[in-house]
Amino acid sequence: MERQFSDLIILLASGINQRRMYFDDHPKVTAVSQEFTTRLRGIIAEDGSEEFTFGVFGGKFIRHGKYLVGPSIAGRSLIEFAQRLDCGGFTFRLPLAIVDVATFFRLGATMKEPLDNLEEAQTLFAANGIDHIELSVPLREKGENIEDEGVPEPNAATDFMAADFAPLLNVYQALYDTVSSNNHSINRNEDVDMTQARTSGEKLVGASEMGAMDVMQFMRYPDYDSYTIGHSVRVAALSAMLGRELGWPPEILGELATAGLVHDLGKGRVPEEILFKTGALDPDEMKIIQSHPAAGAQILLASGEQSPLIISAAWGHHIREDGGGYPVMQEWYTQGSAASLIHVCDVFEALTAVRPYKAPMSPRRAFEIMLQDKGGFQPRMLAALIRAMGLYPPGSEVVLSDFRKAVVIARGRDMDNPLVRVTHDPGGMPIARNDQPAIQLEAGNELDVAEFLLVGITDEGHGQPEKDIDLITTGFSDYFQ
Repeated sequence: MERQFSDLIILLASGINQRRMYFDDHPKVTAVSQEFTTRLRGIIAEDGSEEFTFGVFGGKFIRHGKYLVGPSIAGRSLIEFAQRLDCGGFTFRLPLAIVDVATFFRLGATMKEPLDNLEEAQTLFAANGIDHIELSVPLREKGENIEDEGVPEPNAATDFMAADFAPLLNVYQALYDTVSSNNHSINRNEDVDMTQARTSGEKLVGASEMGAMDVMQFMRYPDYDSYTIGHSVRVAALSAMLGRELGWPPEILGELATAGLVHDLGKGRVPEEILFKTGALDPDEMKIIQSHPAAGAQILLASGEQSPLIISAAWGHHIREDGGGYPVMQEWYTQGSAASLIHVCDVFEALTAVRPYKAPMSPRRAFEIMLQDKGGFQPRMLAALIRAMGLYPPGSEVVLSDFRKAVVIARGRDMDNPLVRVTHDPGGMPIARNDQPAIQLEAGNELDVAEFLLVGITDEGHGQPEKDIDLITTGFSDYFQ
């Protein structure tokens, strides 16, 4: 349920972003207003309440005493709006009207200067006829100014993942902003900012050395207009990780991260009704989709980009190892290692992510599918990805055989037995951060995992535990022959 509320926060930020690009009655703005209102009514009815409240403090969202990492990355526009209003959060109450939400988006998109105090903000909302959205008083370090929305203690047991992730929050926010900004530039027929992209890529590589928890489990994007943004950020993170696994030098890792951020720029030239279509594409629509790699390379060249690695990654990230895929390879063309690396990361991310037309898939299932696709991927790249990720990527929430909950913090000595940190006792009670034991799972160990439940990225979205790993281990071994 709480993940659905997090999705609503991201949807609010998306509405502000859409309104910045369009006008009040534009179909895209209207659609987000309608979707938010409809989803809110359904979710809070299921929750048994009549309102939805969340806080904003220190550049992050808070709900029920927990920092919300994913929304804090994707929701920068909403955080900045709260700061300009000098408020500590928002409460959305039923009966909420679509016009209330649309007006909220307009104020969030057009208000540039901060107000002096909360009273001015409340007056502004009233003057604009917003009746069912309330502003909360600013949060303080140790106060609880909103019920259940006090600022969490830095090491609260309920905030264990946010604490691990905190060192990378600003870095990944910069990555998200970079992709979003460049996508908007393409929509306005302006040059993309490759300096910003390179700077963000280099920051990612530098921050990755800190050993913080992997971000991919937090980069969720239920609003489909943002999925290309989240996808590119995750591909950038995967690419840098995979390059490091292969032993490539830091300067190349920075190029890989940058290539991941811009590899899908050509999708900005694809009509939205095709890009976000939920049904099957017809042959003409498929041709348009398949034009995006070449379009992306042309956008990069027009912006003055000269890196062969970055341009080839944009052009070749849908080319298979056996020469299939698109664009059609010329006789003189040879697929480079960087493009093959981005291709592996691109497909893995697409399989494990939410899309308008599918539920997410677990990493383990994604590996099975990729290993079965003989000739699809450069063997060295796919083997390195599986080796680096393990079957249960860092950040995955799991249930142990004794019903304790844990979070994966690193790949273990073998792929199917990760290193985990226990966060909740068998009764579901959180364990204090300093008392959370780290356990290296082993086959046959009484603390071993009987059934893994990967929260949010379960196999085919059905939430069923996975057990059989024969295909993974066999296929992985084949790739080293």
